[in-house]
Amino acid sequence: MTRAILVALVLAAGPTPPAGPAPQKHPLQELPYTPSLDLAAMDRSADPCADFYQYSCGGWMKANPIPPDQASWSVYGKLADENQQLLWGILEDAARPAPGRTPAQQKIGDFFASCMDEPALEKLGPSPLLSELKAVDALRTRAEVAALLPALHLSTSGKSLMFGFGSDQDFGDATQVIAFLDAGGLGLPDRDYYLKDDARSKEIRD
Repeated sequence: MTRAILVALVLAAGPTPPAGPAPQKHPLQELPYTPSLDLAAMDRSADPCADFYQYSCGGWMKANPIPPDQASWSVYGKLADENQQLLWGILEDAARPAPGRTPAQQKIGDFFASCMDEPALEKLGPSPLLSELKAVDALRTRAEVAALLPALHLSTSGKSLMFGFGSDQDFGDATQVIAFLDAGGLGLPDRDYYLKDDARSKEIRD
């Protein structure tokens, strides 16, 4: 029974109700501690024979409603979010120009600080992108697109522009790692998403 409760707690990701405004996030210096078997995550008022999920995870769901900026929420989503805040704290510490910084800390700290310098970014405006935009604007043929894409992949660290390229296990032979080419993640819906005027479409856009 204890093992089953532990498994259910680890997999907790139920349909928790949406929350109000998202809490203000901040850089963390250490990850919050949660015990492997967190008894507070249980809902002792539920009958485990009728709804074991609610019994084992109800307390966690009540204490962790879905944040308003998320479509779903789980212990994994919460952990990933806290990891991001911990990395934020590490980067902020590295960005402080302390005399004892190592070369690695100085590199990542200076890089982070330059990315977070919003006044400088606002002053630059679109200028860092103009050369790429001009290259796209100059395209006239399919052959020119094929020639430009590899250069854009190199300059953007391979962000799956129109296609993605990488390596993975061969589905037919697990002893082999092979090249994979797949569709890039443009992530935009079709034009009806933006132009349809029915009530449901307006609600989704809002």
